[in-house]
Amino acid sequence: MTIIAFPYAGGNRYSYDFLKPYLNGDIEIEVFENRGRGKRILEEPLESVDAIIEDLWISMTPLIRKKKTYCLYGHSMGALIALLVCHKIQENGLDKPMRLVVSGKKSPRLQEEKKIWKYPSQEFWEELILLGGIHKEIEDEIQLRDFFEPIIKADIKAIEEYSFTKSKQLDIPIDVLYGDEELENENDFLDWNKETTNIVNFYPFTGNHFFINGHAQSVANHFIRKL
Repeated sequence: MTIIAFPYAGGNRYSYDFLKPYLNGDIEIEVFENRGRGKRILEEPLESVDAIIEDLWISMTPLIRKKKTYCLYGHSMGALIALLVCHKIQENGLDKPMRLVVSGKKSPRLQEEKKIWKYPSQEFWEELILLGGIHKEIEDEIQLRDFFEPIIKADIKAIEEYSFTKSKQLDIPIDVLYGDEELENENDFLDWNKETTNIVNFYPFTGNHFFINGHAQSVANHFIRKL
């Protein structure tokens, strides 16, 4: 069984390594990196969701055609990418994933109100640090911030400027994992029900946007149980 995964904003192919010690040997994670990070560090980051999907589709299609049993997973930005990849799979008549697992992402139909990609550098980093997930060495080191800022800003611009327009629903089960500190309106996550004709399950965890970092074993166990 393969988990095809997509990182959060600024993430790379190592973003979900914290789950690997808790997964059994029958489950592997294949993470697809966006331009501008990891092995693709010399490539210019993309600033639109549609461009990111088209770019990833080229490299991931051979894996999808080869795998008969797999699921898609993404956290935050990665959840939106995973959802749109599911649509592309369904539209192209490929074997669909067993399920879509998303975490740290409210309904894709909610328009992002903040435009933090436009913020000056100091305010931009203050917002990111509030979300959690920023390593302490990056918080404290100006040179590291300067290096990562254009990469993360490109991802966040893509998310904040994207308008969800899909009218046709998926026919894939969806599991929605979220941190209880992010729950402002009960429909924020419940509206994932609108994205599929299949079953949608909701799993609250204690924590903020990056609750997954504090619940590695529980998140890994979720995949083991479901897959």
